[in-house]
Amino acid sequence: MQHSHRSAQAGFTFVELIFVSVISVMVFGALFTTLQYTLQLVAQSRSQLSALSLANERMEFFRSLPYNEVGTLTGIVRGPVANNQVLTLNGIEFTERIVIDYVDGPGDGIGGADTNGILQDYKLIKLEYTWLLNGQPYSKALVSNIMPRSVETGVGGGSIRINVYDQDFQPLPGARVQISNASSTAPLYELRLSDVNGQVLVSGVPVDSNYQITVGGPIAGTAYSTSSTNIADATLPNPSNPAFFVSEGGIASQTFIIDELTDVTINSYSVISEDSLLATFADATAVASSTDTTVASGELVLANTSGVYAPTGITYLSPITPSSLSTWETIRIAADLDVGTDYFVRLYTGDAVTGYTLIPDSELAGNNLGFTDSLIDISELDPIGYSAITVGITLITSNTNVTPEVDELEVFWRAGVTPRVGQSLTVRGDKILGTDTSGVPIFKNETTVTTNASGAAQLPDQEFDRYTITQPGVLDVATACGGTSFVHRAGEPSVIDIVYVAGAAETLRVMVTDSLGRSIPGASVQLTRAGYNVTQTTNTCGQTFFTGGVTAEPDYSLTVSVAGYTTQVVSPFDITGDAMLELILLP
Repeated sequence: MQHSHRSAQAGFTFVELIFVSVISVMVFGALFTTLQYTLQLVAQSRSQLSALSLANERMEFFRSLPYNEVGTLTGIVRGPVANNQVLTLNGIEFTERIVIDYVDGPGDGIGGADTNGILQDYKLIKLEYTWLLNGQPYSKALVSNIMPRSVETGVGGGSIRINVYDQDFQPLPGARVQISNASSTAPLYELRLSDVNGQVLVSGVPVDSNYQITVGGPIAGTAYSTSSTNIADATLPNPSNPAFFVSEGGIASQTFIIDELTDVTINSYSVISEDSLLATFADATAVASSTDTTVASGELVLANTSGVYAPTGITYLSPITPSSLSTWETIRIAADLDVGTDYFVRLYTGDAVTGYTLIPDSELAGNNLGFTDSLIDISELDPIGYSAITVGITLITSNTNVTPEVDELEVFWRAGVTPRVGQSLTVRGDKILGTDTSGVPIFKNETTVTTNASGAAQLPDQEFDRYTITQPGVLDVATACGGTSFVHRAGEPSVIDIVYVAGAAETLRVMVTDSLGRSIPGASVQLTRAGYNVTQTTNTCGQTFFTGGVTAEPDYSLTVSVAGYTTQVVSPFDITGDAMLELILLP
């Protein structure tokens, strides 16, 4: 027993050794991490102090210069120092950028109120240093005023004022404004950022011609369009916004409009197959289950007991399960509403047996509160996750003497498409840079694209403009969702769906919208004349296309009708070539 006891006390067991090793690794690992972090902080602090020391040293150098030499080689305020250079201190390479401006101080009045008429009261200098440390960028800036040592004097030159706006003509701060002049006598290159008012104002600019401005992004990390002046040359002999002249004591003002770049996608198809389900209330066939609602006189209404309507009720229609589903599109509802009455449409999954589950807002925005519009966009609903849906209609009234009345409801979806592969398309914006020697416009944005295996043509990073799509060959546009001429807004991607068909001598494409410009699907469109009578229905783009049997005649009549809107008749009208007719229906 004694021998065994001495053996147990002779050293660590294997398990104890492993435990001690693990603890040691954790302790030393933590110490190493702390040491590494401390070294990084030391290095960062050292670089910051070096940058500050360099900035102070350079600022003292500028303060030591004669006042009229405080300037840069190609800046607004001229002097002997380079605008940009690389300097090394304590083994760190710093990139120096110098910006010097004249300032009109308030002491003797500003602008036209300046008592002595001299607007260049003193100079403001900004020294900016950037460097890399362990792959990370850092920066430091120092700003100071440089005052004249005697009475202020006019330095000559003029001023440039740049106004930068977005597409809605709101001031755009943070835009990059490049001011340049390649003159051999007074070369200049300055880069500024527009202020909170979207402006850049520089004074003391040397008198010269051919000043150029380029305005663009990025702004806050977002890509923006570019707008600029242009010097006339062989490719652009007559620029619409030419380079400009700065006169002695004058102010040259320029205004530019830029905004975010976003993508344009054009889908080219031979066929877009669509389908729909129309629920009418001539009887209760479309109703799967309901509470405090009923079908009466061809309408869905609140239940009535002894002349008093229920304050609220709900109807669930039979589930919609398309056999082919590419995308959900639109719901159109027609209803008559007295004062104090309303309806709400919500989408669910399930049925009367399994129960109904409301589709969350994360899948269809606004579904939780319900939709009250006559046209409801449901295209964001995932067709894979929601291959079947149930429509719920809630009716409400604050006056139990009256009830809302729903006439019909139709759900539209896209079943599939047949893409046009390899289709060549030309896309051109309306903005022009100027004209050629014959006065023909030279467009800023014009490109030719070819559709891929999905029938899509991608145009990334397009600026806001009105674009027109044209196609070569003898093809007609049967449908253009979004239009062959469309407005592309900044910050909003554009998706255009176009159906091309074999060309015909005479065709008619009818587009039906409401007063807000929204497409009305399911509208009946009847085109007639002697010997011709064809009725078609608008698709989810609110369009229908007449071809085959259409001839060039001046006496056609067109009748458009759909529940919930006033019928419109256009007669007579002429069809010659590829005609288009847009009709706006009112409730």
